[in-house]
Amino acid sequence: MRALRLKLYQETACYKKPYAFKVMETYPLPPHATVKGMLHAVLRANELIPMKISVQGTYEAMAVDYQTHYFFKNGRTAEFALTADGLGVPRSYDHITTMPLYTHLLYGVKLLIHIHADDDLLKQMEYEIQNRTEHLSLGRWEDLVRVDQCQIVELTKYDGEVVLPYNAYVPVGMLTPYEPYVPYKLNWTYKIVNNVRVWNKINVGYVQQGQPLYQSDSVLLDTSTGTDYAFFP
Repeated sequence: MRALRLKLYQETACYKKPYAFKVMETYPLPPHATVKGMLHAVLRANELIPMKISVQGTYEAMAVDYQTHYFFKNGRTAEFALTADGLGVPRSYDHITTMPLYTHLLYGVKLLIHIHADDDLLKQMEYEIQNRTEHLSLGRWEDLVRVDQCQIVELTKYDGEVVLPYNAYVPVGMLTPYEPYVPYKLNWTYKIVNNVRVWNKINVGYVQQGQPLYQSDSVLLDTSTGTDYAFFP
C-alpha cells in the first residue's frame, strides 16, 4: 500500500471542538475532517475526494489565551468588526456584539500524517504541497503549517509488537478494554440536510505516546523508517 507521508510543524494550533462555546476547547490532534479539509484546499477540490487518513503527533504544552470574539446578530448587516482598541477612536455597533472567550492553544505541535488514496492523487498532492507558494493552515486560518517532509512511502502489514512513537487516533476496533484511551467521535464526511451539515462520524481512541497496542493485526508499518505506523479508520 502506498501513502503520502507528511511531517508538519505548527508553532500554535487550536483544533476547536464543535460544541465548545464558552471556552474554545481544542482536540489534542487535528480531527480527520480538519486534515481532509486542508488537503481538499491544496487540491482546490470542489467535491469530496475519497481518501484514508492517519493522524498522529505530539505537542510541547497547552496555553490558555484570552480573546475577544465578535458575533453578528443580523446576517445581512453592513457593519464590519474592526477593532480600534487603544487608538482612542470610539466605535459602536447595532448588529454586532462581543464576548471574551478563553481559547486553548497547543504549542510546539509536531504531526505525522499518512494519506492513502489513488496513486495519481497521491502524486498530485505531493506536487501541490511541495510547490505551493501560499501558506498552509490547519485548524484556524492563523494556525500556520510548516511542511518538514512530504513524500510517497510504502506501507506494509505488521503483526509484531507496537509501541506508539506518537500520540495517535487509533480506531476503537484496534483497541482492547485493557488499553487506556480517550474515546472520541470525530467528524468525517457530511451531507446537507435543510441547509445544515449533518456529519458522519468515526469512532477512535486517543492513545498517548509510549502506549503498547495489544491488537496489532491491522497496523500498517511505514517502511521508510521502520519505526512509524499508520492507523486508518
